[in-house]
Amino acid sequence: MSTSPTVSPTPERTSRGTWWQRFLIALFSLALALLCYWLIGFVLQDIGQLQGPDWGALQAEKLDPKFAATRERLTTELAEIGRQVENEQRRQQLLRDSTATSQKTLGQLLELQRMSLEQKSDLPPEQQAAFAESQRLFLANQTKDQELGESLAELLDRQARLKEEERLNNEELAKASAPLQQEFAELERRHRWRVAAIKIGFLAPLLVVAGWLFGRYRNSPYAPMIYAFGGAVLAKAFVVMHEYFPREYFRYVLILSALGVIGALLAKLLQMVAHPGRDARLKLYREAYEAFLCPVCRYPIRRGPLRYMAWTLKSLQRVSQPLETASDEPYTCPACATPLYDKCPKCNATRHTLLPACEHCGFEAEQM
Repeated sequence: MSTSPTVSPTPERTSRGTWWQRFLIALFSLALALLCYWLIGFVLQDIGQLQGPDWGALQAEKLDPKFAATRERLTTELAEIGRQVENEQRRQQLLRDSTATSQKTLGQLLELQRMSLEQKSDLPPEQQAAFAESQRLFLANQTKDQELGESLAELLDRQARLKEEERLNNEELAKASAPLQQEFAELERRHRWRVAAIKIGFLAPLLVVAGWLFGRYRNSPYAPMIYAFGGAVLAKAFVVMHEYFPREYFRYVLILSALGVIGALLAKLLQMVAHPGRDARLKLYREAYEAFLCPVCRYPIRRGPLRYMAWTLKSLQRVSQPLETASDEPYTCPACATPLYDKCPKCNATRHTLLPACEHCGFEAEQM
């Protein structure tokens, strides 16, 4: 009997659960991640509401009070002038409407007077009185309209002077406020960095805890909970960095972080390919046997009726009826000399050498 290679101990059997259990686990894991993300966001939002610098208090402390007093006086006077202008314009419009009516009436009476003169007759006394009254009212309205025009012009001229004074005061205020604006910008920058430091100080321990949990329990039954918590903390950390880090620096942080994660994943994958664990190795062996390929070198297993056939994973087809001439003899890969089938030490039937259990008696052996 040929010597078979060492077979790893049987991996611990775990249950994946039914499809609805897996679906609920995925759903609740997503809900847990969202809840953790929102909870962390609420805490960071409260941190972001810390009292910052007050522009009004800084102006009151360092600016000459005359600027504020002048601005308040000008605002009050301009508001009053604006109301007076509106009132005068409204009165002028009403007066002009009355004048237009009087002018229309006067024109009608003049037409009646002309017709009377052509007929060599006099107007009735009431029409003569109406004509005289319309003429008087028209002239009075003209006088009032002229007076309102002069008053409105004075108000507009005063309003223009006040606006010019306001403009000059704003220019002086802007010159005096320039150093204060720089000081306020510096205070805001310091406050922003202080808030960012507090937020990062809150997130850093959570990131450490998430990393520790991932390293210790990533293969445990509670791994979905660890992934949900770690994903929420990591996502919120990137949001905070994007919010507070300058854009020209954040892109480097993002790229370097992505390079670190992708490099670590690639190294892990290469390590898994070069030195697969017992679960991964058993899966590779199982898939290779299922495809009638050598698990070591992928050479086709030509035994029994498959001796003179050739196939690949794409061209492989399953048969619905068992092959009557299927071989049950020990078999060694002719390409890499790996024993693939050998006698079971318990039932003496031919078994898969690289799989942990005999398909006939269920005997599990560490070494055949």
